Amino acid sequence: MVRQRVRIRFSKSGNLKYIGHKDLLRAFVLLFRRAGLPFAMSGGYHPKIRMSFPSALALGIEGFDEVLELELKEPVDSSVLLAELNRQSLDGLNFLSARVLDETERKGKLVSSVFEMTIPEQFRLETSARIFDFLSQKSVIVNKLGNKNPAREVDVRDAVNDIKFQTETGLLRAEIISREGPETGIRELLFVLNLSKEYFQTIFPKRIRCVLAGE
Repeated sequence: MVRQRVRIRFSKSGNLKYIGHKDLLRAFVLLFRRAGLPFAMSGGYHPKIRMSFPSALALGIEGFDEVLELELKEPVDSSVLLAELNRQSLDGLNFLSARVLDETERKGKLVSSVFEMTIPEQFRLETSARIFDFLSQKSVIVNKLGNKNPAREVDVRDAVNDIKFQTETGLLRAEIISREGPETGIRELLFVLNLSKEYFQTIFPKRIRCVLAGE
């Protein structure tokens, strides 16, 4: 049996941002079945489709460059696969590319995520000043937000690889490095910029790029 691994990039936007990762998995299973893909299954008493996501997207955030890796039991032309997935897809779920992985290529590992968001006009001057101060620091330690164990700390400054802000338009772009253990997320960055209360109120982050190892 000749197996084939395919790396698929897709976007999840609109109302689909409100479904969790487990619901997204179920949607993919139904979609793959409708598309008639020869997907490979795991063994054991509860076999599952052999697919993996280098990074699950947080609930409520749109993703415009998400990554899925799927294993097939037999070769399928990537262009045919991409066209069939889009033909069977849902509103808000668009498949952008499909690339057959070489046998030597490892499973996708997230290196960093690039986020974009628009800061409301009333916060822009203060945000510009806070970003300047943030970039001048060597370390900014905060508790991981939303975690049941408040002792889990993250260094936001160490995790933010790059941050750019346009005061006139309010466009903020930040690249956050993926780490082992508790990770810095967009909530922690907004916290140090004194914008955490605006999260999902007036500020709606979206992930525009998933950077994988080797890219």
